[in-house]
Amino acid sequence: MKALKENKSIIVTPDNFDACVEVLEASDTIFLDIESNGFDFKDNQLCGIGLATTDSFPMYFPFRHSDNPEIYGNLSDQQLREVIRVLDNAKTLIGYNIKFDLKFLEYECGDKDFLNFDDKNLVDVLVMVRLTEKAKHEQLSLTHTITRDFGAEAAEYDASCKALLRKNHWKLDFSLAPISLLGPYCCQDVFWTRELYFSRKAAIEKTDQGLVWKQSVQLTSVLYDMEYRGVKIDSAYALDGAKRVRARQEAVLKRIYQIAGQEFNAGSNQQLGKVFESKGISSPELTEKGNPSWGEKALVKIPHELAGRIREHRTLGKMLSTYIEPLATTETLHCTYCNWGTVTGRLSSRNPNLQNIPRGIINTVEQNLNEEEMKALQGRLEAIIKANKGRISLEDQDLSAWSFVGEETFVDGDPSKFSTRKSFIPREGHTLYGFDYKQMEVWVFLSYFMNEQELANLKAQGVDLHDNSAKAAFHVDDSHPEWKFYRQAAKNLSFGILYGLGLNNLANSLDCTVPEAKTYKADFLSGLPGSKEFIRSVISKINLTGMVQNRYGRKYWLPKDFSYAGINYLVQGTSADIMSERMVAIHSYLRDKKSALIMQVHDELLVEVAKGEEYVVPQIRTLMEENSLDIPLLVDVEIHDPSWAHVVDADKIKEAQYPAERAKEETILLEHECEWKEKYETLAKELLVSLGK
Repeated sequence: MKALKENKSIIVTPDNFDACVEVLEASDTIFLDIESNGFDFKDNQLCGIGLATTDSFPMYFPFRHSDNPEIYGNLSDQQLREVIRVLDNAKTLIGYNIKFDLKFLEYECGDKDFLNFDDKNLVDVLVMVRLTEKAKHEQLSLTHTITRDFGAEAAEYDASCKALLRKNHWKLDFSLAPISLLGPYCCQDVFWTRELYFSRKAAIEKTDQGLVWKQSVQLTSVLYDMEYRGVKIDSAYALDGAKRVRARQEAVLKRIYQIAGQEFNAGSNQQLGKVFESKGISSPELTEKGNPSWGEKALVKIPHELAGRIREHRTLGKMLSTYIEPLATTETLHCTYCNWGTVTGRLSSRNPNLQNIPRGIINTVEQNLNEEEMKALQGRLEAIIKANKGRISLEDQDLSAWSFVGEETFVDGDPSKFSTRKSFIPREGHTLYGFDYKQMEVWVFLSYFMNEQELANLKAQGVDLHDNSAKAAFHVDDSHPEWKFYRQAAKNLSFGILYGLGLNNLANSLDCTVPEAKTYKADFLSGLPGSKEFIRSVISKINLTGMVQNRYGRKYWLPKDFSYAGINYLVQGTSADIMSERMVAIHSYLRDKKSALIMQVHDELLVEVAKGEEYVVPQIRTLMEENSLDIPLLVDVEIHDPSWAHVVDADKIKEAQYPAERAKEETILLEHECEWKEKYETLAKELLVSLGK
């Protein structure tokens, strides 16, 4: 196996422990990697820590190797606290997916005051990798990245160790691995993390992405605190809901067998296809090979109860396994936020994906609908299908005409209904507040070709951008009897343009012909002077340079045949960076308070507001609406009480009054929130010039 450069790594023993600690204490910057006996920091323990300074050999501190500690021996719990004390004294901690490591370290302490990350730079090399190349999600592992940067030979040792760990069934519990294997393996990871840090730092500086990288460093701290704090869950409600939804799914399956006249695997598209064909029903969709398709896209287009019931059964199963059952087994949910998960920079989450938790309400009993009610439900479903180009996802409300209803707000008192969001509750002494950007991406799009005064005038007029789009594209106003349909179509049109849809896909989205879609698009853009020129300039820049840069300096590398996506990258990426910037500001503002930022979902932030701290609500709204680019964004505020599923009437929201001296204090804080505002403004102007504005 190929060892690291200079073939040096140190396994720390009781004899050399003090000397190793002394080396670490002399440095403000420490590179780290932990090894654990599992992936959940609350249910598992770390078994070793790999550390290095900018110029030292990597060191492995073994603590809980349960099988064959060999001649080295495990270090004591007291020595573990000593190592953590050294980390606490450092100014900068650097790792690859560092939030994972830090959670184990903090939970080990059980004392936030002993290990405080608030005063540190937390640098995630994984984020640096995302900023400097367009790698596929599955190629972002440390081993893959080492291979790309330094060659297959450099990653050989890492890969060989992984193979041994798998072969001996140590992969899921590293504490079973001998120190002589795991120690050098961990040191290798620390070594290459350090090498990657310096190489990627140089790449960031070369590509002029220093500003967005600094913001990413700050955001890592914010996300870490959100993940570690977690969200409170009403597990008893989730458990009861799981039982009811599972019973509903079983009842649906019986109905499927009745309709089909036979039992079969309802999850098998192949078997389902045979059932449909026996009834003389052909699929409206074909696979790439030209065979009938019986997946989601086909089922939503088949006007037969069997199709609806299959979708209902599968959706209930997905809801159970992905969301409801996991919530039933925990009192605090600690998901993982990925600020490296998307190319655009938009945050994603996993375990679970909070972005996909539906608003819709599940009916856990059969709905005895009359013909008129069924037609109404079917009409809503068809509208959703049309609006989503024939696709239905978990985010949509009417997932089937039987188990899902259109309400987005949960109403207590009906035991037949279940809301996943009702499982999300505030901590005792707190209330959940939601802060949601209104039409954020459209405002960002406008900011690329409108000046500040034009944008300010639009905001002052209280303009609804989707209303304006409907009027410009379809030449109708809100007096038209089908105004809601046209407004939805205008949303599809505007987002279709932002996402780079071609005319064929745009026509499909709008349920119109290609010539009609071309006319609607032209009229839409004509109502936005400067938009056509902006779109052409972006496409031209990509074709010439293969790159486009958003207003925060984040760069995207796109091939010429993918230039149509440039607008989406710019708009979505800038929106994501605004959200990140504002999360950093809000987190800083709430640092000395009991209230805390706990969730980010799409364009919405959820904050646990402590009783007696209601004065933070208007300040958070102000912080969200302000941004270093001076885009006139608007934010809606909702109170979710007693759970995320409940929404207090907006008329009842009162911005709390508080003493004048407190108001003065908050104003001063707001004035100092964005330390890089001038730099951002300068960069934005330079970028606009480069785009030909």
